[in-house]
Parts: sequence; C-alpha cells; structure tokens
Amino acid sequence: MTTRLYQIAELKGHTDRVWSVAWSPTGNVLASCGGDKTIRLWVSNSDNEWICTNVLEGTHKRTIRSISWSPNGRQLATASFDSLVGIWEQEEGGDYECVATLEGHENEAKSVSWAKSGTLLATCGRDKSVWIWEVGTDNDFECLSVLQDHTQDVKMVMWHPTKEILASASYDDTIKIWKENDDDWYCSDTLEGHESTIWAIDFDKTGEYLVSASDDKSLKLWRCYPPENREGIITDRNEPKWKCICTLSGYHQRCIYTVSWSKVHGRIASSGGDNTIRVFEQEESTISSNMTDKTNFSMIASVTSAHGVVDVNCVQWYPTEKHPNWLATAGDDGIVRIWQLAED
Repeated sequence: MTTRLYQIAELKGHTDRVWSVAWSPTGNVLASCGGDKTIRLWVSNSDNEWICTNVLEGTHKRTIRSISWSPNGRQLATASFDSLVGIWEQEEGGDYECVATLEGHENEAKSVSWAKSGTLLATCGRDKSVWIWEVGTDNDFECLSVLQDHTQDVKMVMWHPTKEILASASYDDTIKIWKENDDDWYCSDTLEGHESTIWAIDFDKTGEYLVSASDDKSLKLWRCYPPENREGIITDRNEPKWKCICTLSGYHQRCIYTVSWSKVHGRIASSGGDNTIRVFEQEESTISSNMTDKTNFSMIASVTSAHGVVDVNCVQWYPTEKHPNWLATAGDDGIVRIWQLAED
C-alpha cells in the first residue's frame, strides 16, 4: 500500500505571495494572509467548491505575515510587517471588523499565537522580543511581559496545546520555552542543536513533544523530560528539560520554512525553499506508550513543485476528525492549495 498527497483545491484571490494559512478551530473556515495586506476567509460548499467569503483589509499598511484564530473561533489575530498586531472579530451579519490594534514592536511583527485558554496572546518580531498579552473584556489587551532573551530576530511563537507554556523560535538558532511564575514570565529552557535559523515550530497533540524546522535543512523532534524522569535525564532548578530525540535530514534540499504536526493522526508535514512537501510518520517499530530516544520517523509521501517553482511558506493540517488528511499550503505564487493524503 502506498501513500500519496494529491491536490484537491486551488484557491486564487491574493495578488501577492501568501505567507500563512490557519484553519478555524472547527475546520469550517480557512484563513490566509499575505503580501497584499489582506486576509481572506475561505469555505467549501456542498459541492466541495471553495469560495472566498470575506476579504479583510484596510488595517495593515505592510505585509501580513502570520494569522491565528482564537480558541472559540470568533476572533482572528494578525501580525504585520508594519509592527502592528490586528484583532478581528466577526459581527452578527458575518462580516469581520478590526476591533483592536496592538502596538509595541519596534518593527516587523513576525508571528502571533493564541493560547488554548483564550486569555493570552503571544507575538514576536524582528526586534528580538516576545510579547505576552492578556486578553481582557471589550477587546482590551494588556501587555503582561516583554521577553528579550533571544539575541536575534524571533521568527515564530507557538503556545502549548493545553498549558500556558510558550515556545519561540529564532534567527539565533535556538528555541526558548517560556513559563509564568507569580505574574513574571521567564525562560525555563533553551533548546540548542540546529546550526542555523529556526523558522517554525509545532507541538504534538500532547504538548510533550515539539518539532522544529530550520535553515539547516533539518527537522528536529524534541521531548520534554520532567524532573525525576525514569530515563535519568538531568533537569535543572526542578524545571523540565527538553532534549532532541530525532533529527530528520536529507529530505529537503533547501531551507525548511514551515512544519505542521497533526493533532489528529500524528503525522508531520514540512516544506520550504525547495517547493517540496514532505509527510513523515512515526515508524511502527518505535511506537509504544511514549516516544523514546530511539524514535524514528520515515517519509511516507511527498510532492515536488508543490507551488510551481516558488517557495512554500506555510503548511497546516486540518484540525479535526472531519477531514484529518487535508493539508493546506501557502506559497509565493499567491495561491492557497489544499491537498489530501490518501492510501492506494
């Protein structure tokens, strides 16, 4: 039996490169954003035709780099090269309005992520900082902390799937894990091992594992070891320790810009500067109740020239059991594509 990835939809409408795509929590809406300073919302009808239902524009003056849905699906947050973070809310009629703009980053805002609780928002940027915002009532957002431990441009922030723990990836080749203690946010661990910029990160569904994508053309899988763990991994200051348990290299010919770890079936998708999508699955021989240091993933499907001859900037697995094998991608060709993973 072979597994293959094939395209089922091509969504056209953006007039510049598409930087990011994000499924709503239920998967009913796909949001995309890009260099044309707009956000587009897409839905499929009963005939599986994709329609752009909303174009959100007018707030950002430069490229919109990142987009994130609130856990309840009622709001969108956008990070732009104009240094602003926009908060968009759906009105009763179905239209969306920008109800808040968050200021503070000195220049390009690169990524935005909404915590599972819905009460926290994280942003990061070229100014080497990570900001944590508290989501208040009436669209009031208060900055709780500005974290400046990274020494270079911060490319991405991502919240843990269940806890208020934040990961950030940087041009300084590290990932940092952030936690809160008595209203003070601090770096609890720094993950080192990549040889170049880390462009993207994603947690698995449990939050015990993390995958990172780098300019060094490799993916790394990290495991969180709690204090007094059975494996004997040394932990400092009674803090969990993250350790690399697997490196996937030799699959991408150029830098890897994006990675997505499915919260439904556990497969990992990656892509980047070589225009190729790769899908990885944990090998049966290494599956147990927990992954170990001997965990291996193997490639089960790939697509070359996924967006023609241009970079693929984002891959995102569908979030629920409804269409678990759907994968959305965004490219420099200005097109959003939807793929399906199928077994023949």
